Amino acid sequence: MKIRIICVLILTSILSLSAQNQKLDENLITGDVEVNKDTLCHFYNFSVGDTLEYRVESGDSIVVNWDSYLTKERYERIRIVCEKIDKKTGHFFLSYENLDFIGYEFKPLYEKVERKEHPWLNKKVIIEIDSLGNRYSYQYTDTTTKGVTAGGPFQGSLIQPLGKVCSTKGSSTIQQKDTIYMVENGYQTPNIVMTYLIENMGLIDTLDYNCTRIDLSTTGNGEVFIESKEAMFYMTSVINGHVENYISNELHIPIWQYFTQEQNFTMELGKGKKSKGFHYTYSIYNLDRFVSGKDKQKNK
Repeated sequence: MKIRIICVLILTSILSLSAQNQKLDENLITGDVEVNKDTLCHFYNFSVGDTLEYRVESGDSIVVNWDSYLTKERYERIRIVCEKIDKKTGHFFLSYENLDFIGYEFKPLYEKVERKEHPWLNKKVIIEIDSLGNRYSYQYTDTTTKGVTAGGPFQGSLIQPLGKVCSTKGSSTIQQKDTIYMVENGYQTPNIVMTYLIENMGLIDTLDYNCTRIDLSTTGNGEVFIESKEAMFYMTSVINGHVENYISNELHIPIWQYFTQEQNFTMELGKGKKSKGFHYTYSIYNLDRFVSGKDKQKNK
């Protein structure tokens, strides 16, 4: 399994935007939006009722305490729905839910294991974002069940920050020490402090959509307290990764994404016991179905 890991060594500066139900209200855009002929503008824009479903293919390689490695193949389906838009700020409230899952696990000298469920299947959460993908608030619709998604508590998100509203091809920006609560990955809430190097890679056609490709190189630290019937431990992780994010220039939604990540983690098990390990992962997100909320309103 080929995993591309890009370690980022960056530290300097900082950086928000929004949308309306029909067309993005440009008065809600913050930051420098000076445009010239070589400038590309990229942002998220949703209408209430917009429904997006993605097929996700992932792979993992995990080593704990230098034991034999565990390899995983995962095939999932996730759904994102725009539940509402704040009229004052233009922020989007998106529900995020894992609908389907099938996974295969391999370990040397052991038989292949098939899994068709995990604790975070069909658990809906709500995240509030602006048009640049910056997060503000979150909500769990079910806190009676604890668990994490099949990719672990620090699995990368489909909704990635985009940096600046407008930029020229090849230009980059740094978004530093951004605290992210990864509610879509489980309960208790995984917490990541991440620094991004965000680069505009230019126009490209993907899955019959004209897109802007935004690349992100990431580095940060994550922490989460895991409590379940099977285990209870505190987990920290040093995280480095890379993302290729293809955003439709017409619909302003994610069309395709490639994500790869390396984690160097420690699990504190209590009474002075610790386990250390590495987790290498990749994910490919494909937009499989899009239903416009505006079309739903017309058909009523």
